Amino acid sequence: MFRTASLLAPALAGGMIFAYGPPAQAASAQPADSTRQTHSAGTYLVQLADDPVATYSKTAPAPGKRLNTRTEAVRDYVGHLKRQREKVLDEVPGVRPLYSYQYVINGFAAELTARQANTLARTEGVVSLARNEMRQVTATTETDASTTTGIHATDTAAASSGTASSGTLPAPDTAGFLGLKKSGGLYSKVPGGQENAGRGMIIGVLDTGIDTSNPSVAALPEPLADADVIAKKWKGSCDRGADSAHQVTCNNKVIGAQYFNKAITDPADTDWASPMDADSHGTHTATTSAGNHDVAATVPDSGISGRISGIAPAARIAAYKVCWHDGCPTVDIAAAYDKAVADGVDVINYSIGGGNGEPTNTPEHTAMFNAAKAGVFVAVSAGNEGPGTVSNGVPWVTTTAASSHEVGYRTTVTLGDGTSYTGVGISASAVPSAPLVDAAEAARDGVDPARAELCVPDSLDPAEVKGAVVLCKRGDNARTDKSAQVKAAGGVGMVLYNGNASDEEIADAHTVPAVHLPLTDGLAVKAYADSASGVTAELGAAQGVRQQAPQVAGFSSGGPDLNSGGDLLKPDITAPGVDIVAGTTPGGDGSFKGEQGLMSGTSMSSPQVAGLALLLRQLHPDWSPMEVKSALMTTASTKDTEGEPIRRAGSDSPATPLDYGSGHVVPNTADDPGLVYDSNSADWTSYMCALGDQPLTGDGSDDCATARKTDPSDLNTPNISVGDLTGGQTVTRTVTNVTATIGVYTAKLQTPRGYQAEVEPKLLVIPAGGSATYKVTFTRTDAAYGDWVYGSVTLSDNDGHQVRSTIALRAAQLTAPATAAAKEATGSLALTPKAGWKGTFTTTVNGLYAGTTKTGTLTGTDPDFDSPPSTLPASAARTEITVPEGTTLARVALRSADHLTGSDVDLFVFDRNGTLLTSPGPSSDEQIDLAPGTYEVYVNQYALPEGVTSQTYTLHTWLIGAGTQPDNAATVTPAERQVAAGDTVETTVSWRDLTPGSAYLGLVEYGDGTDTVGSTVLTVTP
Repeated sequence: MFRTASLLAPALAGGMIFAYGPPAQAASAQPADSTRQTHSAGTYLVQLADDPVATYSKTAPAPGKRLNTRTEAVRDYVGHLKRQREKVLDEVPGVRPLYSYQYVINGFAAELTARQANTLARTEGVVSLARNEMRQVTATTETDASTTTGIHATDTAAASSGTASSGTLPAPDTAGFLGLKKSGGLYSKVPGGQENAGRGMIIGVLDTGIDTSNPSVAALPEPLADADVIAKKWKGSCDRGADSAHQVTCNNKVIGAQYFNKAITDPADTDWASPMDADSHGTHTATTSAGNHDVAATVPDSGISGRISGIAPAARIAAYKVCWHDGCPTVDIAAAYDKAVADGVDVINYSIGGGNGEPTNTPEHTAMFNAAKAGVFVAVSAGNEGPGTVSNGVPWVTTTAASSHEVGYRTTVTLGDGTSYTGVGISASAVPSAPLVDAAEAARDGVDPARAELCVPDSLDPAEVKGAVVLCKRGDNARTDKSAQVKAAGGVGMVLYNGNASDEEIADAHTVPAVHLPLTDGLAVKAYADSASGVTAELGAAQGVRQQAPQVAGFSSGGPDLNSGGDLLKPDITAPGVDIVAGTTPGGDGSFKGEQGLMSGTSMSSPQVAGLALLLRQLHPDWSPMEVKSALMTTASTKDTEGEPIRRAGSDSPATPLDYGSGHVVPNTADDPGLVYDSNSADWTSYMCALGDQPLTGDGSDDCATARKTDPSDLNTPNISVGDLTGGQTVTRTVTNVTATIGVYTAKLQTPRGYQAEVEPKLLVIPAGGSATYKVTFTRTDAAYGDWVYGSVTLSDNDGHQVRSTIALRAAQLTAPATAAAKEATGSLALTPKAGWKGTFTTTVNGLYAGTTKTGTLTGTDPDFDSPPSTLPASAARTEITVPEGTTLARVALRSADHLTGSDVDLFVFDRNGTLLTSPGPSSDEQIDLAPGTYEVYVNQYALPEGVTSQTYTLHTWLIGAGTQPDNAATVTPAERQVAAGDTVETTVSWRDLTPGSAYLGLVEYGDGTDTVGSTVLTVTP
């Protein structure tokens, strides 16, 4: 269904959450009228009107082909784009582009003054201005998610920071775990086997760069059979870097290297002006996908050793460094996508996170859209923030969750009383019986024991810790930093325990032998440690064990996708992302001291999928990116190695499709899926328009004015998801036969609990290369409102193909527009709520309300205002607002229409605890809905037009409740009618004689004859 609000599952719409009852707290800058949109100074990505090269009709590659930038048509069109770009720039003197985009985005990035930004926003040929933002890699640093900042909690990387110990533990072999090496496995279908897997393919890795001295990316032995193929498609180059001390050297393995740092304004010492990797993350992801075959590997500070290979070891690598010490700027990311597609890559890996529920038309998503439209498969990470936080939620990429593999590492701590506990550890060295010290009891003078308990820097007393095994609690600082603090204080071992029952144990390369325990066991060790003096503990050497797998990692971000309200099932799939050994960078930021290291995160699972895509594209060069994605998804498994349902780590219940999408990859069957679900840019545009996101692809024929409007649940993805099923719904899918023979498929339903379902037709006869359409109708019986339930539809033939699509449904009692708006002083508006019950349907309207206003003068600007100041600057004003109990809707807002064009006035709202509830944006259109309580509200002037020193501000407040009286009585018809489940109820709201220039709010409420079950907020600005 379309974005709507319901009683139990309110959707985010227009930056607000609407539901009956006291509204949830939320805030966002609202889009201003295009003629009054305001932008403050900053770095922007400016998109222009024409198609980029990759999607322009005369330069776009044919299906199954890559973009060729060396043709005359491309040269001519690039010249045209340059002339159009210069024409725009001529309108705004003084703008010097940081980047010019032309291949997957048409436009430029630049540092702009407020005046320049606002002038550009109104310049003919400019489609949009997007402020530069900072993204984060999604591999695990050791910092716990609860204490990290930024768009994503970064992944839990196990740093290795010492000398290697003798290897006794096996290095994980994810290719073996995935079955690629089996007789009849995917490697056996590649001429020459595993060593040649990925031959002729190029992967572009957008990340922290690459260490070209790593043995996993050493030069491939000449002569190379694919040299001509690579030479024909590769258009890129190798930039060694301007930093002479940290240059890269490309070879026939790493054939391209670029760095994009023009948005970095305050570089750190390790932000080298070079593609050289200072962080290890980029080297790790690149070598996970395409590291060389059979490379000797040893992880320092552990017993792990063996031989490792990338999933596609013969593939070539092009590295695009976009991530720096404080993150990955979006204007740099867009430049890398532009270059990678132009260079001729076949697959892109993007282990970088975007915000959960971000619009589908951000610059990164637009770049991904056009990359996929140009035939490039894009693998992305889901994020590392746990259930309900999935990012990169657009349908034209493959979003990957992280799960475990079958190799586990276990260490046992034995206490002096003979009790033992087994946890995760990778040290080959044992620790004989030694004093056991609780870090909370070993604090330095003046240090809070609660800080010492976490083993944070300089918190431990060496006199208490020397020679001891130290018990440290997880949280606050990096896990490996805790062992470093123990070692620095003289400790000989560490017992680390979780601070929350939901945390999972992670294999880290610690600087002293260590074991990581769950909360319950950790508290038992703590009780023993604090029970008497002279207590002891000993640590055994780590052992490698075969563990039941896969399990979805506890940190792995899951659905539902907020963008679509759950109508798109994300993540798409899961793959190994826990305890992955791959190449690292010795030196750099100091996290890794060897050429291999152990890391975990969805950053590690995404390159597994990217590597599999390289193999499938090698075997099926005519498959589109969506066909590759479909093949991986419809052949995935929801069972583990023991045939049991996949679980999420730390949970006693099975994982769900919200955790893993279609399931865990089974690549050997993906080579021959039988049928695939394909989609194209027109389908994606329709999806975007249905969500209310205007595509910014530059294609004049693909905008929402001409695109067909289809329900997001009908996008032709391999899975079926309806996030707000009201009564009943029919979903349509089309499959294409990718075999060489006619296919006869029978549909089998596993119906979600609480529904009836029917598929038509039940038999599909599909010629080779042909397509067929089927429909599935779902009717709610007794499914609980707001709960997700799951099933599947499987299309089977007599040749062994099992084309499985997950079904995910969530029942809604009502679906209705969250918001509605109009501008007439006298007028009416049609609403179309949908009822999920049979019986009486009532509609009432409370409003319209003019609200109250507070005005004053703001003088000067303060771009750094972010917390309640001790002295209020002249640029700001303060007021206190109390929302009474029983208030149905309380809103505080600023409007651009009340303020000078070119200014930016921000809204800051703090609760009684001093928590900031708003996120000020780049315009003066800002608002927040508040629950009952008392709040401090600040209005601050962020920017003014040049030559202006002050202006009058207007702050609006609306309080709507059962006993409040409207300023203008709106009416609604009909007030009551009888409905059947699934009926759409035509409703008309009318009003008369509003005062021009005012802003009115009203609440249209829907009921079942007994209770109010939902509402629409109506805004009228005559």
